[in-house]
Amino acid sequence: MSKNKMNPLDIPEIVSLIGDFLDRKDLLNCIRVSKAFHSAFVWSIWKIVIIRPPPSSNPSDKALQANKKYIEEIRFQKYSVPEEYRSLRECNRLQFITYEGNGLSDLEPAHLFNLIKANSSTITGVRLNNIRASPNLWKTLLECTNLNRLEASSISVIHDIDLLIQVCKKLQYLDLDGVCISRLPIDFLRNEGSEYIFSSMHTLRFRNVRINSRPQPYTSSHFFGTLVRRCPGLRVLKFDESSECHQLQQLEHDNFYRLAFLQHPWKLTKLSDLSLPSMRIKDRDMATLLRWMTGLTQLNAAFCEFSQLSLQELLARKQEIWDNGRMIQETRLHRLCETIETLIFGQACVVEMSGLVQTVLSNCPRLKILRGSKITVTEIVNGAEWVSTGLTDLVLDLEADIDQETEEGMAKARIAFRQLGRLTRLHYLNLTGWSPMNRGVRTLDLKLRAGLDELAKLKNLYMLAFKKDDRQQIQLEDAAWMVNNWPEIKYLNGRVKGPMDENSLAYDFLKSRKISVLVK
Repeated sequence: MSKNKMNPLDIPEIVSLIGDFLDRKDLLNCIRVSKAFHSAFVWSIWKIVIIRPPPSSNPSDKALQANKKYIEEIRFQKYSVPEEYRSLRECNRLQFITYEGNGLSDLEPAHLFNLIKANSSTITGVRLNNIRASPNLWKTLLECTNLNRLEASSISVIHDIDLLIQVCKKLQYLDLDGVCISRLPIDFLRNEGSEYIFSSMHTLRFRNVRINSRPQPYTSSHFFGTLVRRCPGLRVLKFDESSECHQLQQLEHDNFYRLAFLQHPWKLTKLSDLSLPSMRIKDRDMATLLRWMTGLTQLNAAFCEFSQLSLQELLARKQEIWDNGRMIQETRLHRLCETIETLIFGQACVVEMSGLVQTVLSNCPRLKILRGSKITVTEIVNGAEWVSTGLTDLVLDLEADIDQETEEGMAKARIAFRQLGRLTRLHYLNLTGWSPMNRGVRTLDLKLRAGLDELAKLKNLYMLAFKKDDRQQIQLEDAAWMVNNWPEIKYLNGRVKGPMDENSLAYDFLKSRKISVLVK
């Protein structure tokens, strides 16, 4: 056996692990240390190239040519394509281009098109913002043999919708934000043939997309609902459309929901990530959708009536499926509550179902993000132990429906604190919810005598919010305990008074420890 031992810092695979903890400035210094350091870190430096307008400095032509083999993404930020990039060739790793225009020019960015064409065999994704969309743009993207991702924001599609649809047929991921489409193809809404089937699409994201000229009596929502059904492999859907007119918005939402989800037969068998943050859906309709879904990992239904019927489907062991033209029931491999990781509901002003949040917390073991409605201390005390111990983000209206000044009340409060204390991965905790309702709610007293010390294991807690409870009276000993036991805490967000006003010792102590106290 050789007596010579290799220095671990001469092994690129080991050195590269160090790079995960270094910023760009440190990486630039490290590549000068040794060949091993250079080999390990040069890729991290050149992986993403950002081109900014003057007076920012950008990579020189010489440096660009020497390191182009490492480039995976180029971002142009409100700046035309510089001369040295217009002829850039043989970037064998270049996969993604971001171009952000300034919206002031009517000229199409021809140099951008040339750059894309020169690397059309490797580019898989393009992000476009605030530029003029033209037939040349879509023709250029059609030349990208491996294109599968398109993100577009603040652009108008005027005469070239047919070309855009051809591009979309290549895609797996489509994100449109603030896009205005002048018209639809004449037969898009009626043609069920393969011409308008997007078989590769697995992710759709729409936010404030408008279609100006539509065949009567159709609306924009008819297009979106039809498009969703034309994507049989869809796994992720985000639809966020708003209108100044609530009545018009609700009509649009109803049309979209009916066309996308309530048509027979059910085609979206792979859908598992659903975000409808501005849509208002009745509990029975949400329950119907959940009954048909095979799996569920993310559900953002902030304004939907997520109540008793929806909860039943979340817990159900049976689902409905289409089999030879008829609906049958089949036992699920996993209940939806056993797979869900993100659940957002309760922002709508609807009648709340008692025990809803408690049931979710005691039946969803993989949950990481929960933003829900009201839960009471009594429900926690009388309910099952929470299994959602992997939560990192928790928002709820935790109402202290007890007398916290009595011995019995404090004992019950401590049980509630103890349940919260088991959520050791919490990063953000909001005890008084996000709904504009119920201002003046009384939540748990954030004091040691009430059970605050049960939260000693929340070592990752970054922000604690309780802003609707204006009766909190955090004292110096409570503030000191928070600082000593929550090493990551940076924000307390609450409406406070008494010993916690801006002149209090507790407030001054927290500010001295660089913890922001948001008292308004």
